[in-house]
Amino acid sequence: MDMMLIDEVIPAKTVPTGMVRIPAGAFRMGSEDGSPAERPVHEVWVDEFALDETPVTNEQFAAFVASTGHLTTLERLLRIARREEGETSLQGQSASAPTWRTHATAGRAEHPVVLVSWHDADAYAKCAGKRLPTEAEWEKAARGGLNQKKFPWGDESPRGRARWEQVTVNFGLAPTSAVKSFDPNAFGVYDMAGNTWEWCLDWYSESYYALGASTNPGGPESGPYRVRRGASWNVREDFRLRCANRGAMPPDRSWPNLGFRCAFTP
Repeated sequence: MDMMLIDEVIPAKTVPTGMVRIPAGAFRMGSEDGSPAERPVHEVWVDEFALDETPVTNEQFAAFVASTGHLTTLERLLRIARREEGETSLQGQSASAPTWRTHATAGRAEHPVVLVSWHDADAYAKCAGKRLPTEAEWEKAARGGLNQKKFPWGDESPRGRARWEQVTVNFGLAPTSAVKSFDPNAFGVYDMAGNTWEWCLDWYSESYYALGASTNPGGPESGPYRVRRGASWNVREDFRLRCANRGAMPPDRSWPNLGFRCAFTP
């Protein structure tokens, strides 16, 4: 068979624009230096996948909303509250509660979207033909091929390497940084420590590491919380920025320090 015809019949694997290919392989997941939820350290095999090189930005989320009419979990709750409280609520606190739009003002198109629930992140990912990363995928990508190093760049201090130790005043704009403001790790992914926490696909269990599969683990079958990873602009302790640090949040919650990125199976 002609080589050109082979190329046409068996196309090369591709990943969507703006994503980074993460190679298949094993890595040691967890840490002996963190919380009990990070133990035991165990070897995990993860198949090849692709990950957004940055968190989803305000601009990207706005385009999704414009094309689908999606209302975030928080926006729906506010709409219900306003309807139940009547027109007087339009002058009250509930009417002025911040949403993702509040933080997507001029000059912030390239900042990560915030105030999105797990359900909003899942809806965006599905619309894009993608999905949220599993917790194991997220940690593998964050480590960038570095074995048991604390941070995506190694063991050096995160000062000057990530967005953290920030504060807001009176619920002002989230002091995130534009994506790609700091160097990527060895895999070419940005903001895997700091800026915003990121939703993962998995339900959360503190004891899952002792029970989960060693190949492509996907988390427990159910639970009250979904995994969040990466820490955010408002953490004050650098240990929260470690690749192994685990977090959890009810999937219907939205916070100004919580965003997401997507994964894709080639």
